[in-house]
Amino acid sequence: MKYINQIDYPHWLYVIQTENPDETIRERGKTRTVRTSACGPCSAIIVADRLLPNCNFDLKAAIDLAYESRSNHCAGTDYGRYAPALCEKLGLRFEATNDPEAVRCCLRTGGAVVVYIGGDYEGHAGVFSTSGHYVVAVSEEPDGRIAILDPGYKAGKFDKEGRLGRVEVKNNVLRLCDMQVLVEDTANRDPGFYLFWRA
Repeated sequence: MKYINQIDYPHWLYVIQTENPDETIRERGKTRTVRTSACGPCSAIIVADRLLPNCNFDLKAAIDLAYESRSNHCAGTDYGRYAPALCEKLGLRFEATNDPEAVRCCLRTGGAVVVYIGGDYEGHAGVFSTSGHYVVAVSEEPDGRIAILDPGYKAGKFDKEGRLGRVEVKNNVLRLCDMQVLVEDTANRDPGFYLFWRA
């Protein structure tokens, strides 16, 4: 199972905000990198490898797809545009949902799920991020917890107040959490989950 961490790419340019009406923000978007802004394409690489292990969908291909589909028009990657483009390119199918039971069903039937984390909002401290972020759910554990690959993980990330004890780090790669953590972390997103399967 391939894991890619965006933090390892501080100098790889990822241009975003291409359709922002504010020229200053568009100019700032030209200086963004994989490290700062490409959790979406990195998540797509994880999904591709999970579902099509020999497809060789790498970081260059993932970034190029964001540009081709104009998914980089915002502050990161718009999966409303990116998910259909990814499916067309790799021969996958997807559904967008807010239903946690649909997430479990997807994982139980061989799929993978890109989770659209919403970060902090009133009454909630984000567990996987303080702002918008994508992570990938790759399986359901026998105890019902969800196994996550987080392309923005760094040591100590889950040791902060509000996060401590909510995510177990396993084998230094997988993060295990209750479904409720994902439900709360996506409550301010619509949709919160992008479900992918082989077509």
